[in-house]
Amino acid sequence: MSCQYTQATSVDEAVSALVDANGEAHLIAGGVALVILMNEKLVEPSWLIDVSRIEALHGIDRLPDGTVRIGAAVTHREIAESQVISEAFPMVPEMAAEIACGRIMNKGTIGGNICLADPQGDPPIAMLALDATMRAAGPDGARDIPVREFFVDLYTTALREDELLQEILIPPMKEGSVTAFGKYAARKAMDYTSTISIAVRLIRNDSSGNLDEVSLGFGGVGQTPMHSEEIERMLTGAAPTDALFEAVREKLFDVLEPIDDHLYSANYKRHVSAVTLRRTIMKAYDGTWEGEGVLIR
Repeated sequence: MSCQYTQATSVDEAVSALVDANGEAHLIAGGVALVILMNEKLVEPSWLIDVSRIEALHGIDRLPDGTVRIGAAVTHREIAESQVISEAFPMVPEMAAEIACGRIMNKGTIGGNICLADPQGDPPIAMLALDATMRAAGPDGARDIPVREFFVDLYTTALREDELLQEILIPPMKEGSVTAFGKYAARKAMDYTSTISIAVRLIRNDSSGNLDEVSLGFGGVGQTPMHSEEIERMLTGAAPTDALFEAVREKLFDVLEPIDDHLYSANYKRHVSAVTLRRTIMKAYDGTWEGEGVLIR
């Protein structure tokens, strides 16, 4: 099967190619996931649009209002080593530094990872907790998509066929905000389908000791990277007590939708998610971490 190839040098050129392809094109930057899918014959694109050389898709900047802009073609390595991101959102470079092997760190892009919409992906979870905005470019110009509306189904995003992700915009956190990232896996970098990850952003109320403005991202527990406003409401304004976490655990069994796999049952994953959520919240809250078998980011 022949495959047309376009090396786009601008966003407009890439969008024009997407329009001409009429839904038949695949974008490629780092090519980490796409090449694997092509090698396995799971995807046979008739048109590849290479966006790796588009300058507008690169760069990490802090805007005047404190928002951090990350170009969609920025690599995981660049994120892991970014002082701008580290100062603003410490959990993001910590997460990126552990995302995978060196080749994927160097070649894989945050935009490619997010647009894959893999329920196991770590960057989408962090972006959910940080309430980021996905800025798309299309024939009608720029379109901002709140991250909580971006993941619509398994490996499916809200991007239209003639749009590409141009950049990720992360708003500044409020004073007193803290973050943490927790991951449970049988073995590091193994048993991918059994990985559960949770990202947390919250404000600790120093006068009451309560959790304020809790924002969460869950990975490996549904068809998409997900959040739960119901769980966030339960946690916000409450003290982090055993009673609270027990109530949250019970609610998680209703909210989460993991699947059975070769290692763990769906119910076991719900249990692990509850434990990991508690540990990750407390890591953000006071720096404590208890238990084994969980990789903290």
